[in-house]
Amino acid sequence: MNKYQQPTDGIIDLQKSLLQAMLEKDDQFIDENLHEEFFFTSPRAVTLNKNAFIKTFAFNPDMNLEIFQLSDEKLVAIGRTALLHGVVQVKFANQAEFLERVTFALVKVADRWLTLSMNATFIPEK
Repeated sequence: MNKYQQPTDGIIDLQKSLLQAMLEKDDQFIDENLHEEFFFTSPRAVTLNKNAFIKTFAFNPDMNLEIFQLSDEKLVAIGRTALLHGVVQVKFANQAEFLERVTFALVKVADRWLTLSMNATFIPEK
């Protein structure tokens, strides 16, 4: 770790927990772990702020996620900013599953990591 990097303990687990909270529709966990300025960019280039993301994605009753899990993580934290890049396996109920490449930007606020953005891109099927 160089002098600019910060300990990254817990960041990957935090993001895995955030995805699990979306599966379980745990509004309190999601709200507490997204920064107020949070924004999401979908694989189809739709952008949503925190409230719209929670309402139209995380708690949309028509979006029944069966699998939403992170793997192949690569993480760097410098100062109070962290970037986590990985692959997310997505499966909605009664639909085919697919993979996305996702980048999370996190900021440390009062010694707590909060997710500032989530950007997803479809991984083409082989």
